[in-house]
Amino acid sequence: MAKTSPARGFTLVELLVVIAIIGILIALLLPAVQAAREAARRTQCKNQLKQLGVASHTHHDSMQSFPLGMEMMPGASPALSITKATFFIRLLPFMEQGALYAQWDFNTPANNVTKGLSATILPNLICPSDQFQDMPFALKGPADSFPTSGACGAVEGNYSPTSYAGNYGQGAFYTKNSQFAIKPNGALFLTGNDLTLKMPGGGLHTLCDNHYNLPPVKVSDIIDGTSNTLMMGEKFHADPFFDTWQSGNSGLKMYQVSAWAWAGGMKGAAQLFCSSKVPLNKTMLYYTSTPNQISWEDYRFNGWGSGHVGGVNFLFSDGSVRFLQDNIDAESLSRISTRGNAEAVSLAGN
Repeated sequence: MAKTSPARGFTLVELLVVIAIIGILIALLLPAVQAAREAARRTQCKNQLKQLGVASHTHHDSMQSFPLGMEMMPGASPALSITKATFFIRLLPFMEQGALYAQWDFNTPANNVTKGLSATILPNLICPSDQFQDMPFALKGPADSFPTSGACGAVEGNYSPTSYAGNYGQGAFYTKNSQFAIKPNGALFLTGNDLTLKMPGGGLHTLCDNHYNLPPVKVSDIIDGTSNTLMMGEKFHADPFFDTWQSGNSGLKMYQVSAWAWAGGMKGAAQLFCSSKVPLNKTMLYYTSTPNQISWEDYRFNGWGSGHVGGVNFLFSDGSVRFLQDNIDAESLSRISTRGNAEAVSLAGN
């Protein structure tokens, strides 16, 4: 009679050891996988900014200037001026969006909202590490009174977001509540033939220089050097504290401050630009621990930021893209935000 071999298998202790080893391996590998994914997202974001740089320089080659950041035109009254076009709209033909640009109504910009053109999602304008609750998102019209207005003077309707903003120079949020001087000394800024833009130091806009019919920026205007002057950068839209803040603010959620096809009044500068006066990657909690000061909302709207670890991707005016660390000093950030102050700057970035 043949001898029967004993049954083979794992003991309970051996099984637990194997499970523990697998758990340790997963714990070791997961951060590496997540880091690799974020590195890929950061690279994709840099490539998208690079394409915006190519589009901007192609625009310069074709039109002999970079686009205007935000072109204003008179509305039904001085308080109801409206945005004719944004720099994103002007770049559409150079971003393989010529068909969309051909449909654009520059005489009656509100039509672009009612026809749904402003709600067009452009994936190349959205960083994969950014966060939006809705795409597109809805904004209320100007009939809603402050502080419950959902739009700060927008044409009511749906808008698609962008993760990128333009470099205005010093300041960006065009309002009497601005906490810093508003000077159009960057590569992109607000201007137009709206008569309210003729009121430096008076009227609603007490801290602004004259913005009336300013010409668009050319390479020759950037005397600090195109490699030393910001053109665009990232704006991060995840801010849970800000989104739950209900005391005395505009009524906007952070993800609603991002319309690339903004149609509305001058406060829309917050939709399109950021400022060197604000440190990188600061949420609302950095500005105030008592959520009842509307002046801090101005800062939050103007802050550069990203979903990447440790810094923000920026497009410089020469078309290069660099990742600047969160701890960049305020003086260096200010110097790379102005185009004509004859300021030298040395940056660490990649």
